[in-house]
Amino acid sequence: MDKKTRTGLFFGISTFAMWGVFPVYFKLLGSVSSTEILAHRIVWSALFLFLFLKCIHKLSNVKRLLRIKKVALLLLATGILIAINWGVFIYAVEQNKIIETSLGYFINPLISILLGAIILKEKLNLALKISLLIVFCAICIQIYALRSLPFISLILPLSFAFYGLLRKKVSIPSFEGLFIETLLLFPIALIYLTYLGSNHKSDFDFSVTGLLLFLSGIVTILPLLTFSASTKYLRLSTIGFLQYISPTLSLLIAVFLYNETLDNYKLVSFMLIWISLALAGLNGIWRKR
Repeated sequence: MDKKTRTGLFFGISTFAMWGVFPVYFKLLGSVSSTEILAHRIVWSALFLFLFLKCIHKLSNVKRLLRIKKVALLLLATGILIAINWGVFIYAVEQNKIIETSLGYFINPLISILLGAIILKEKLNLALKISLLIVFCAICIQIYALRSLPFISLILPLSFAFYGLLRKKVSIPSFEGLFIETLLLFPIALIYLTYLGSNHKSDFDFSVTGLLLFLSGIVTILPLLTFSASTKYLRLSTIGFLQYISPTLSLLIAVFLYNETLDNYKLVSFMLIWISLALAGLNGIWRKR
């Protein structure tokens, strides 16, 4: 293994490990409402990204992109989608449903494949069709057990898959794109936080909780920096395999740290999804060869 590959693996594993332990961070904010955490995450992410882009002299790119109405509207839509994704994740963590978030992020790559087939008319071979059918069966098991749709396990991958699909339509650097997304939502988040503060309902103060809310912006940006670095050294196929570190860590944290129950129906759903992912992965390897 050469030095570049080792460097890429270090950044890649660090990225997905950080995303995997996100539940621990947001559990520390358990006394704060999920909507307030989301608003702080948007505000501080926008401010830290502004400073970062200013340091690397990329703010001119942001101004250029904002002048293009189509791009601005597209990034407003993707901003709303990523806010939904963040909000649902934070809510799930607070409601002791980390296992459901893990299930959702395991499903995510396959949902992206399905959307590619439906919207972009990408052709699916037999192996991928079987993979998607297995995931459908796993979701049906969840519906049968819960007597309702597993909303968290569906909204997380759907929002992120649509986010990726829309971002694919225009070539926008990741940091500039995320900054514009958070910038467009910044006024709404700031108004909400101002409302909470003026009505003495805010949890933002000079305490550990206040510090954690402030650092939520850095917590958001840091994995993106390491991910960006990893893509310079690793093949996309390698990154594709590394991405399963995150939901695996979240699952282990849910079961062994927060004592969430891994019921039989959840276990069966996970096993089916793992089989589906293995089939899709082997299919990718076979086609590449």
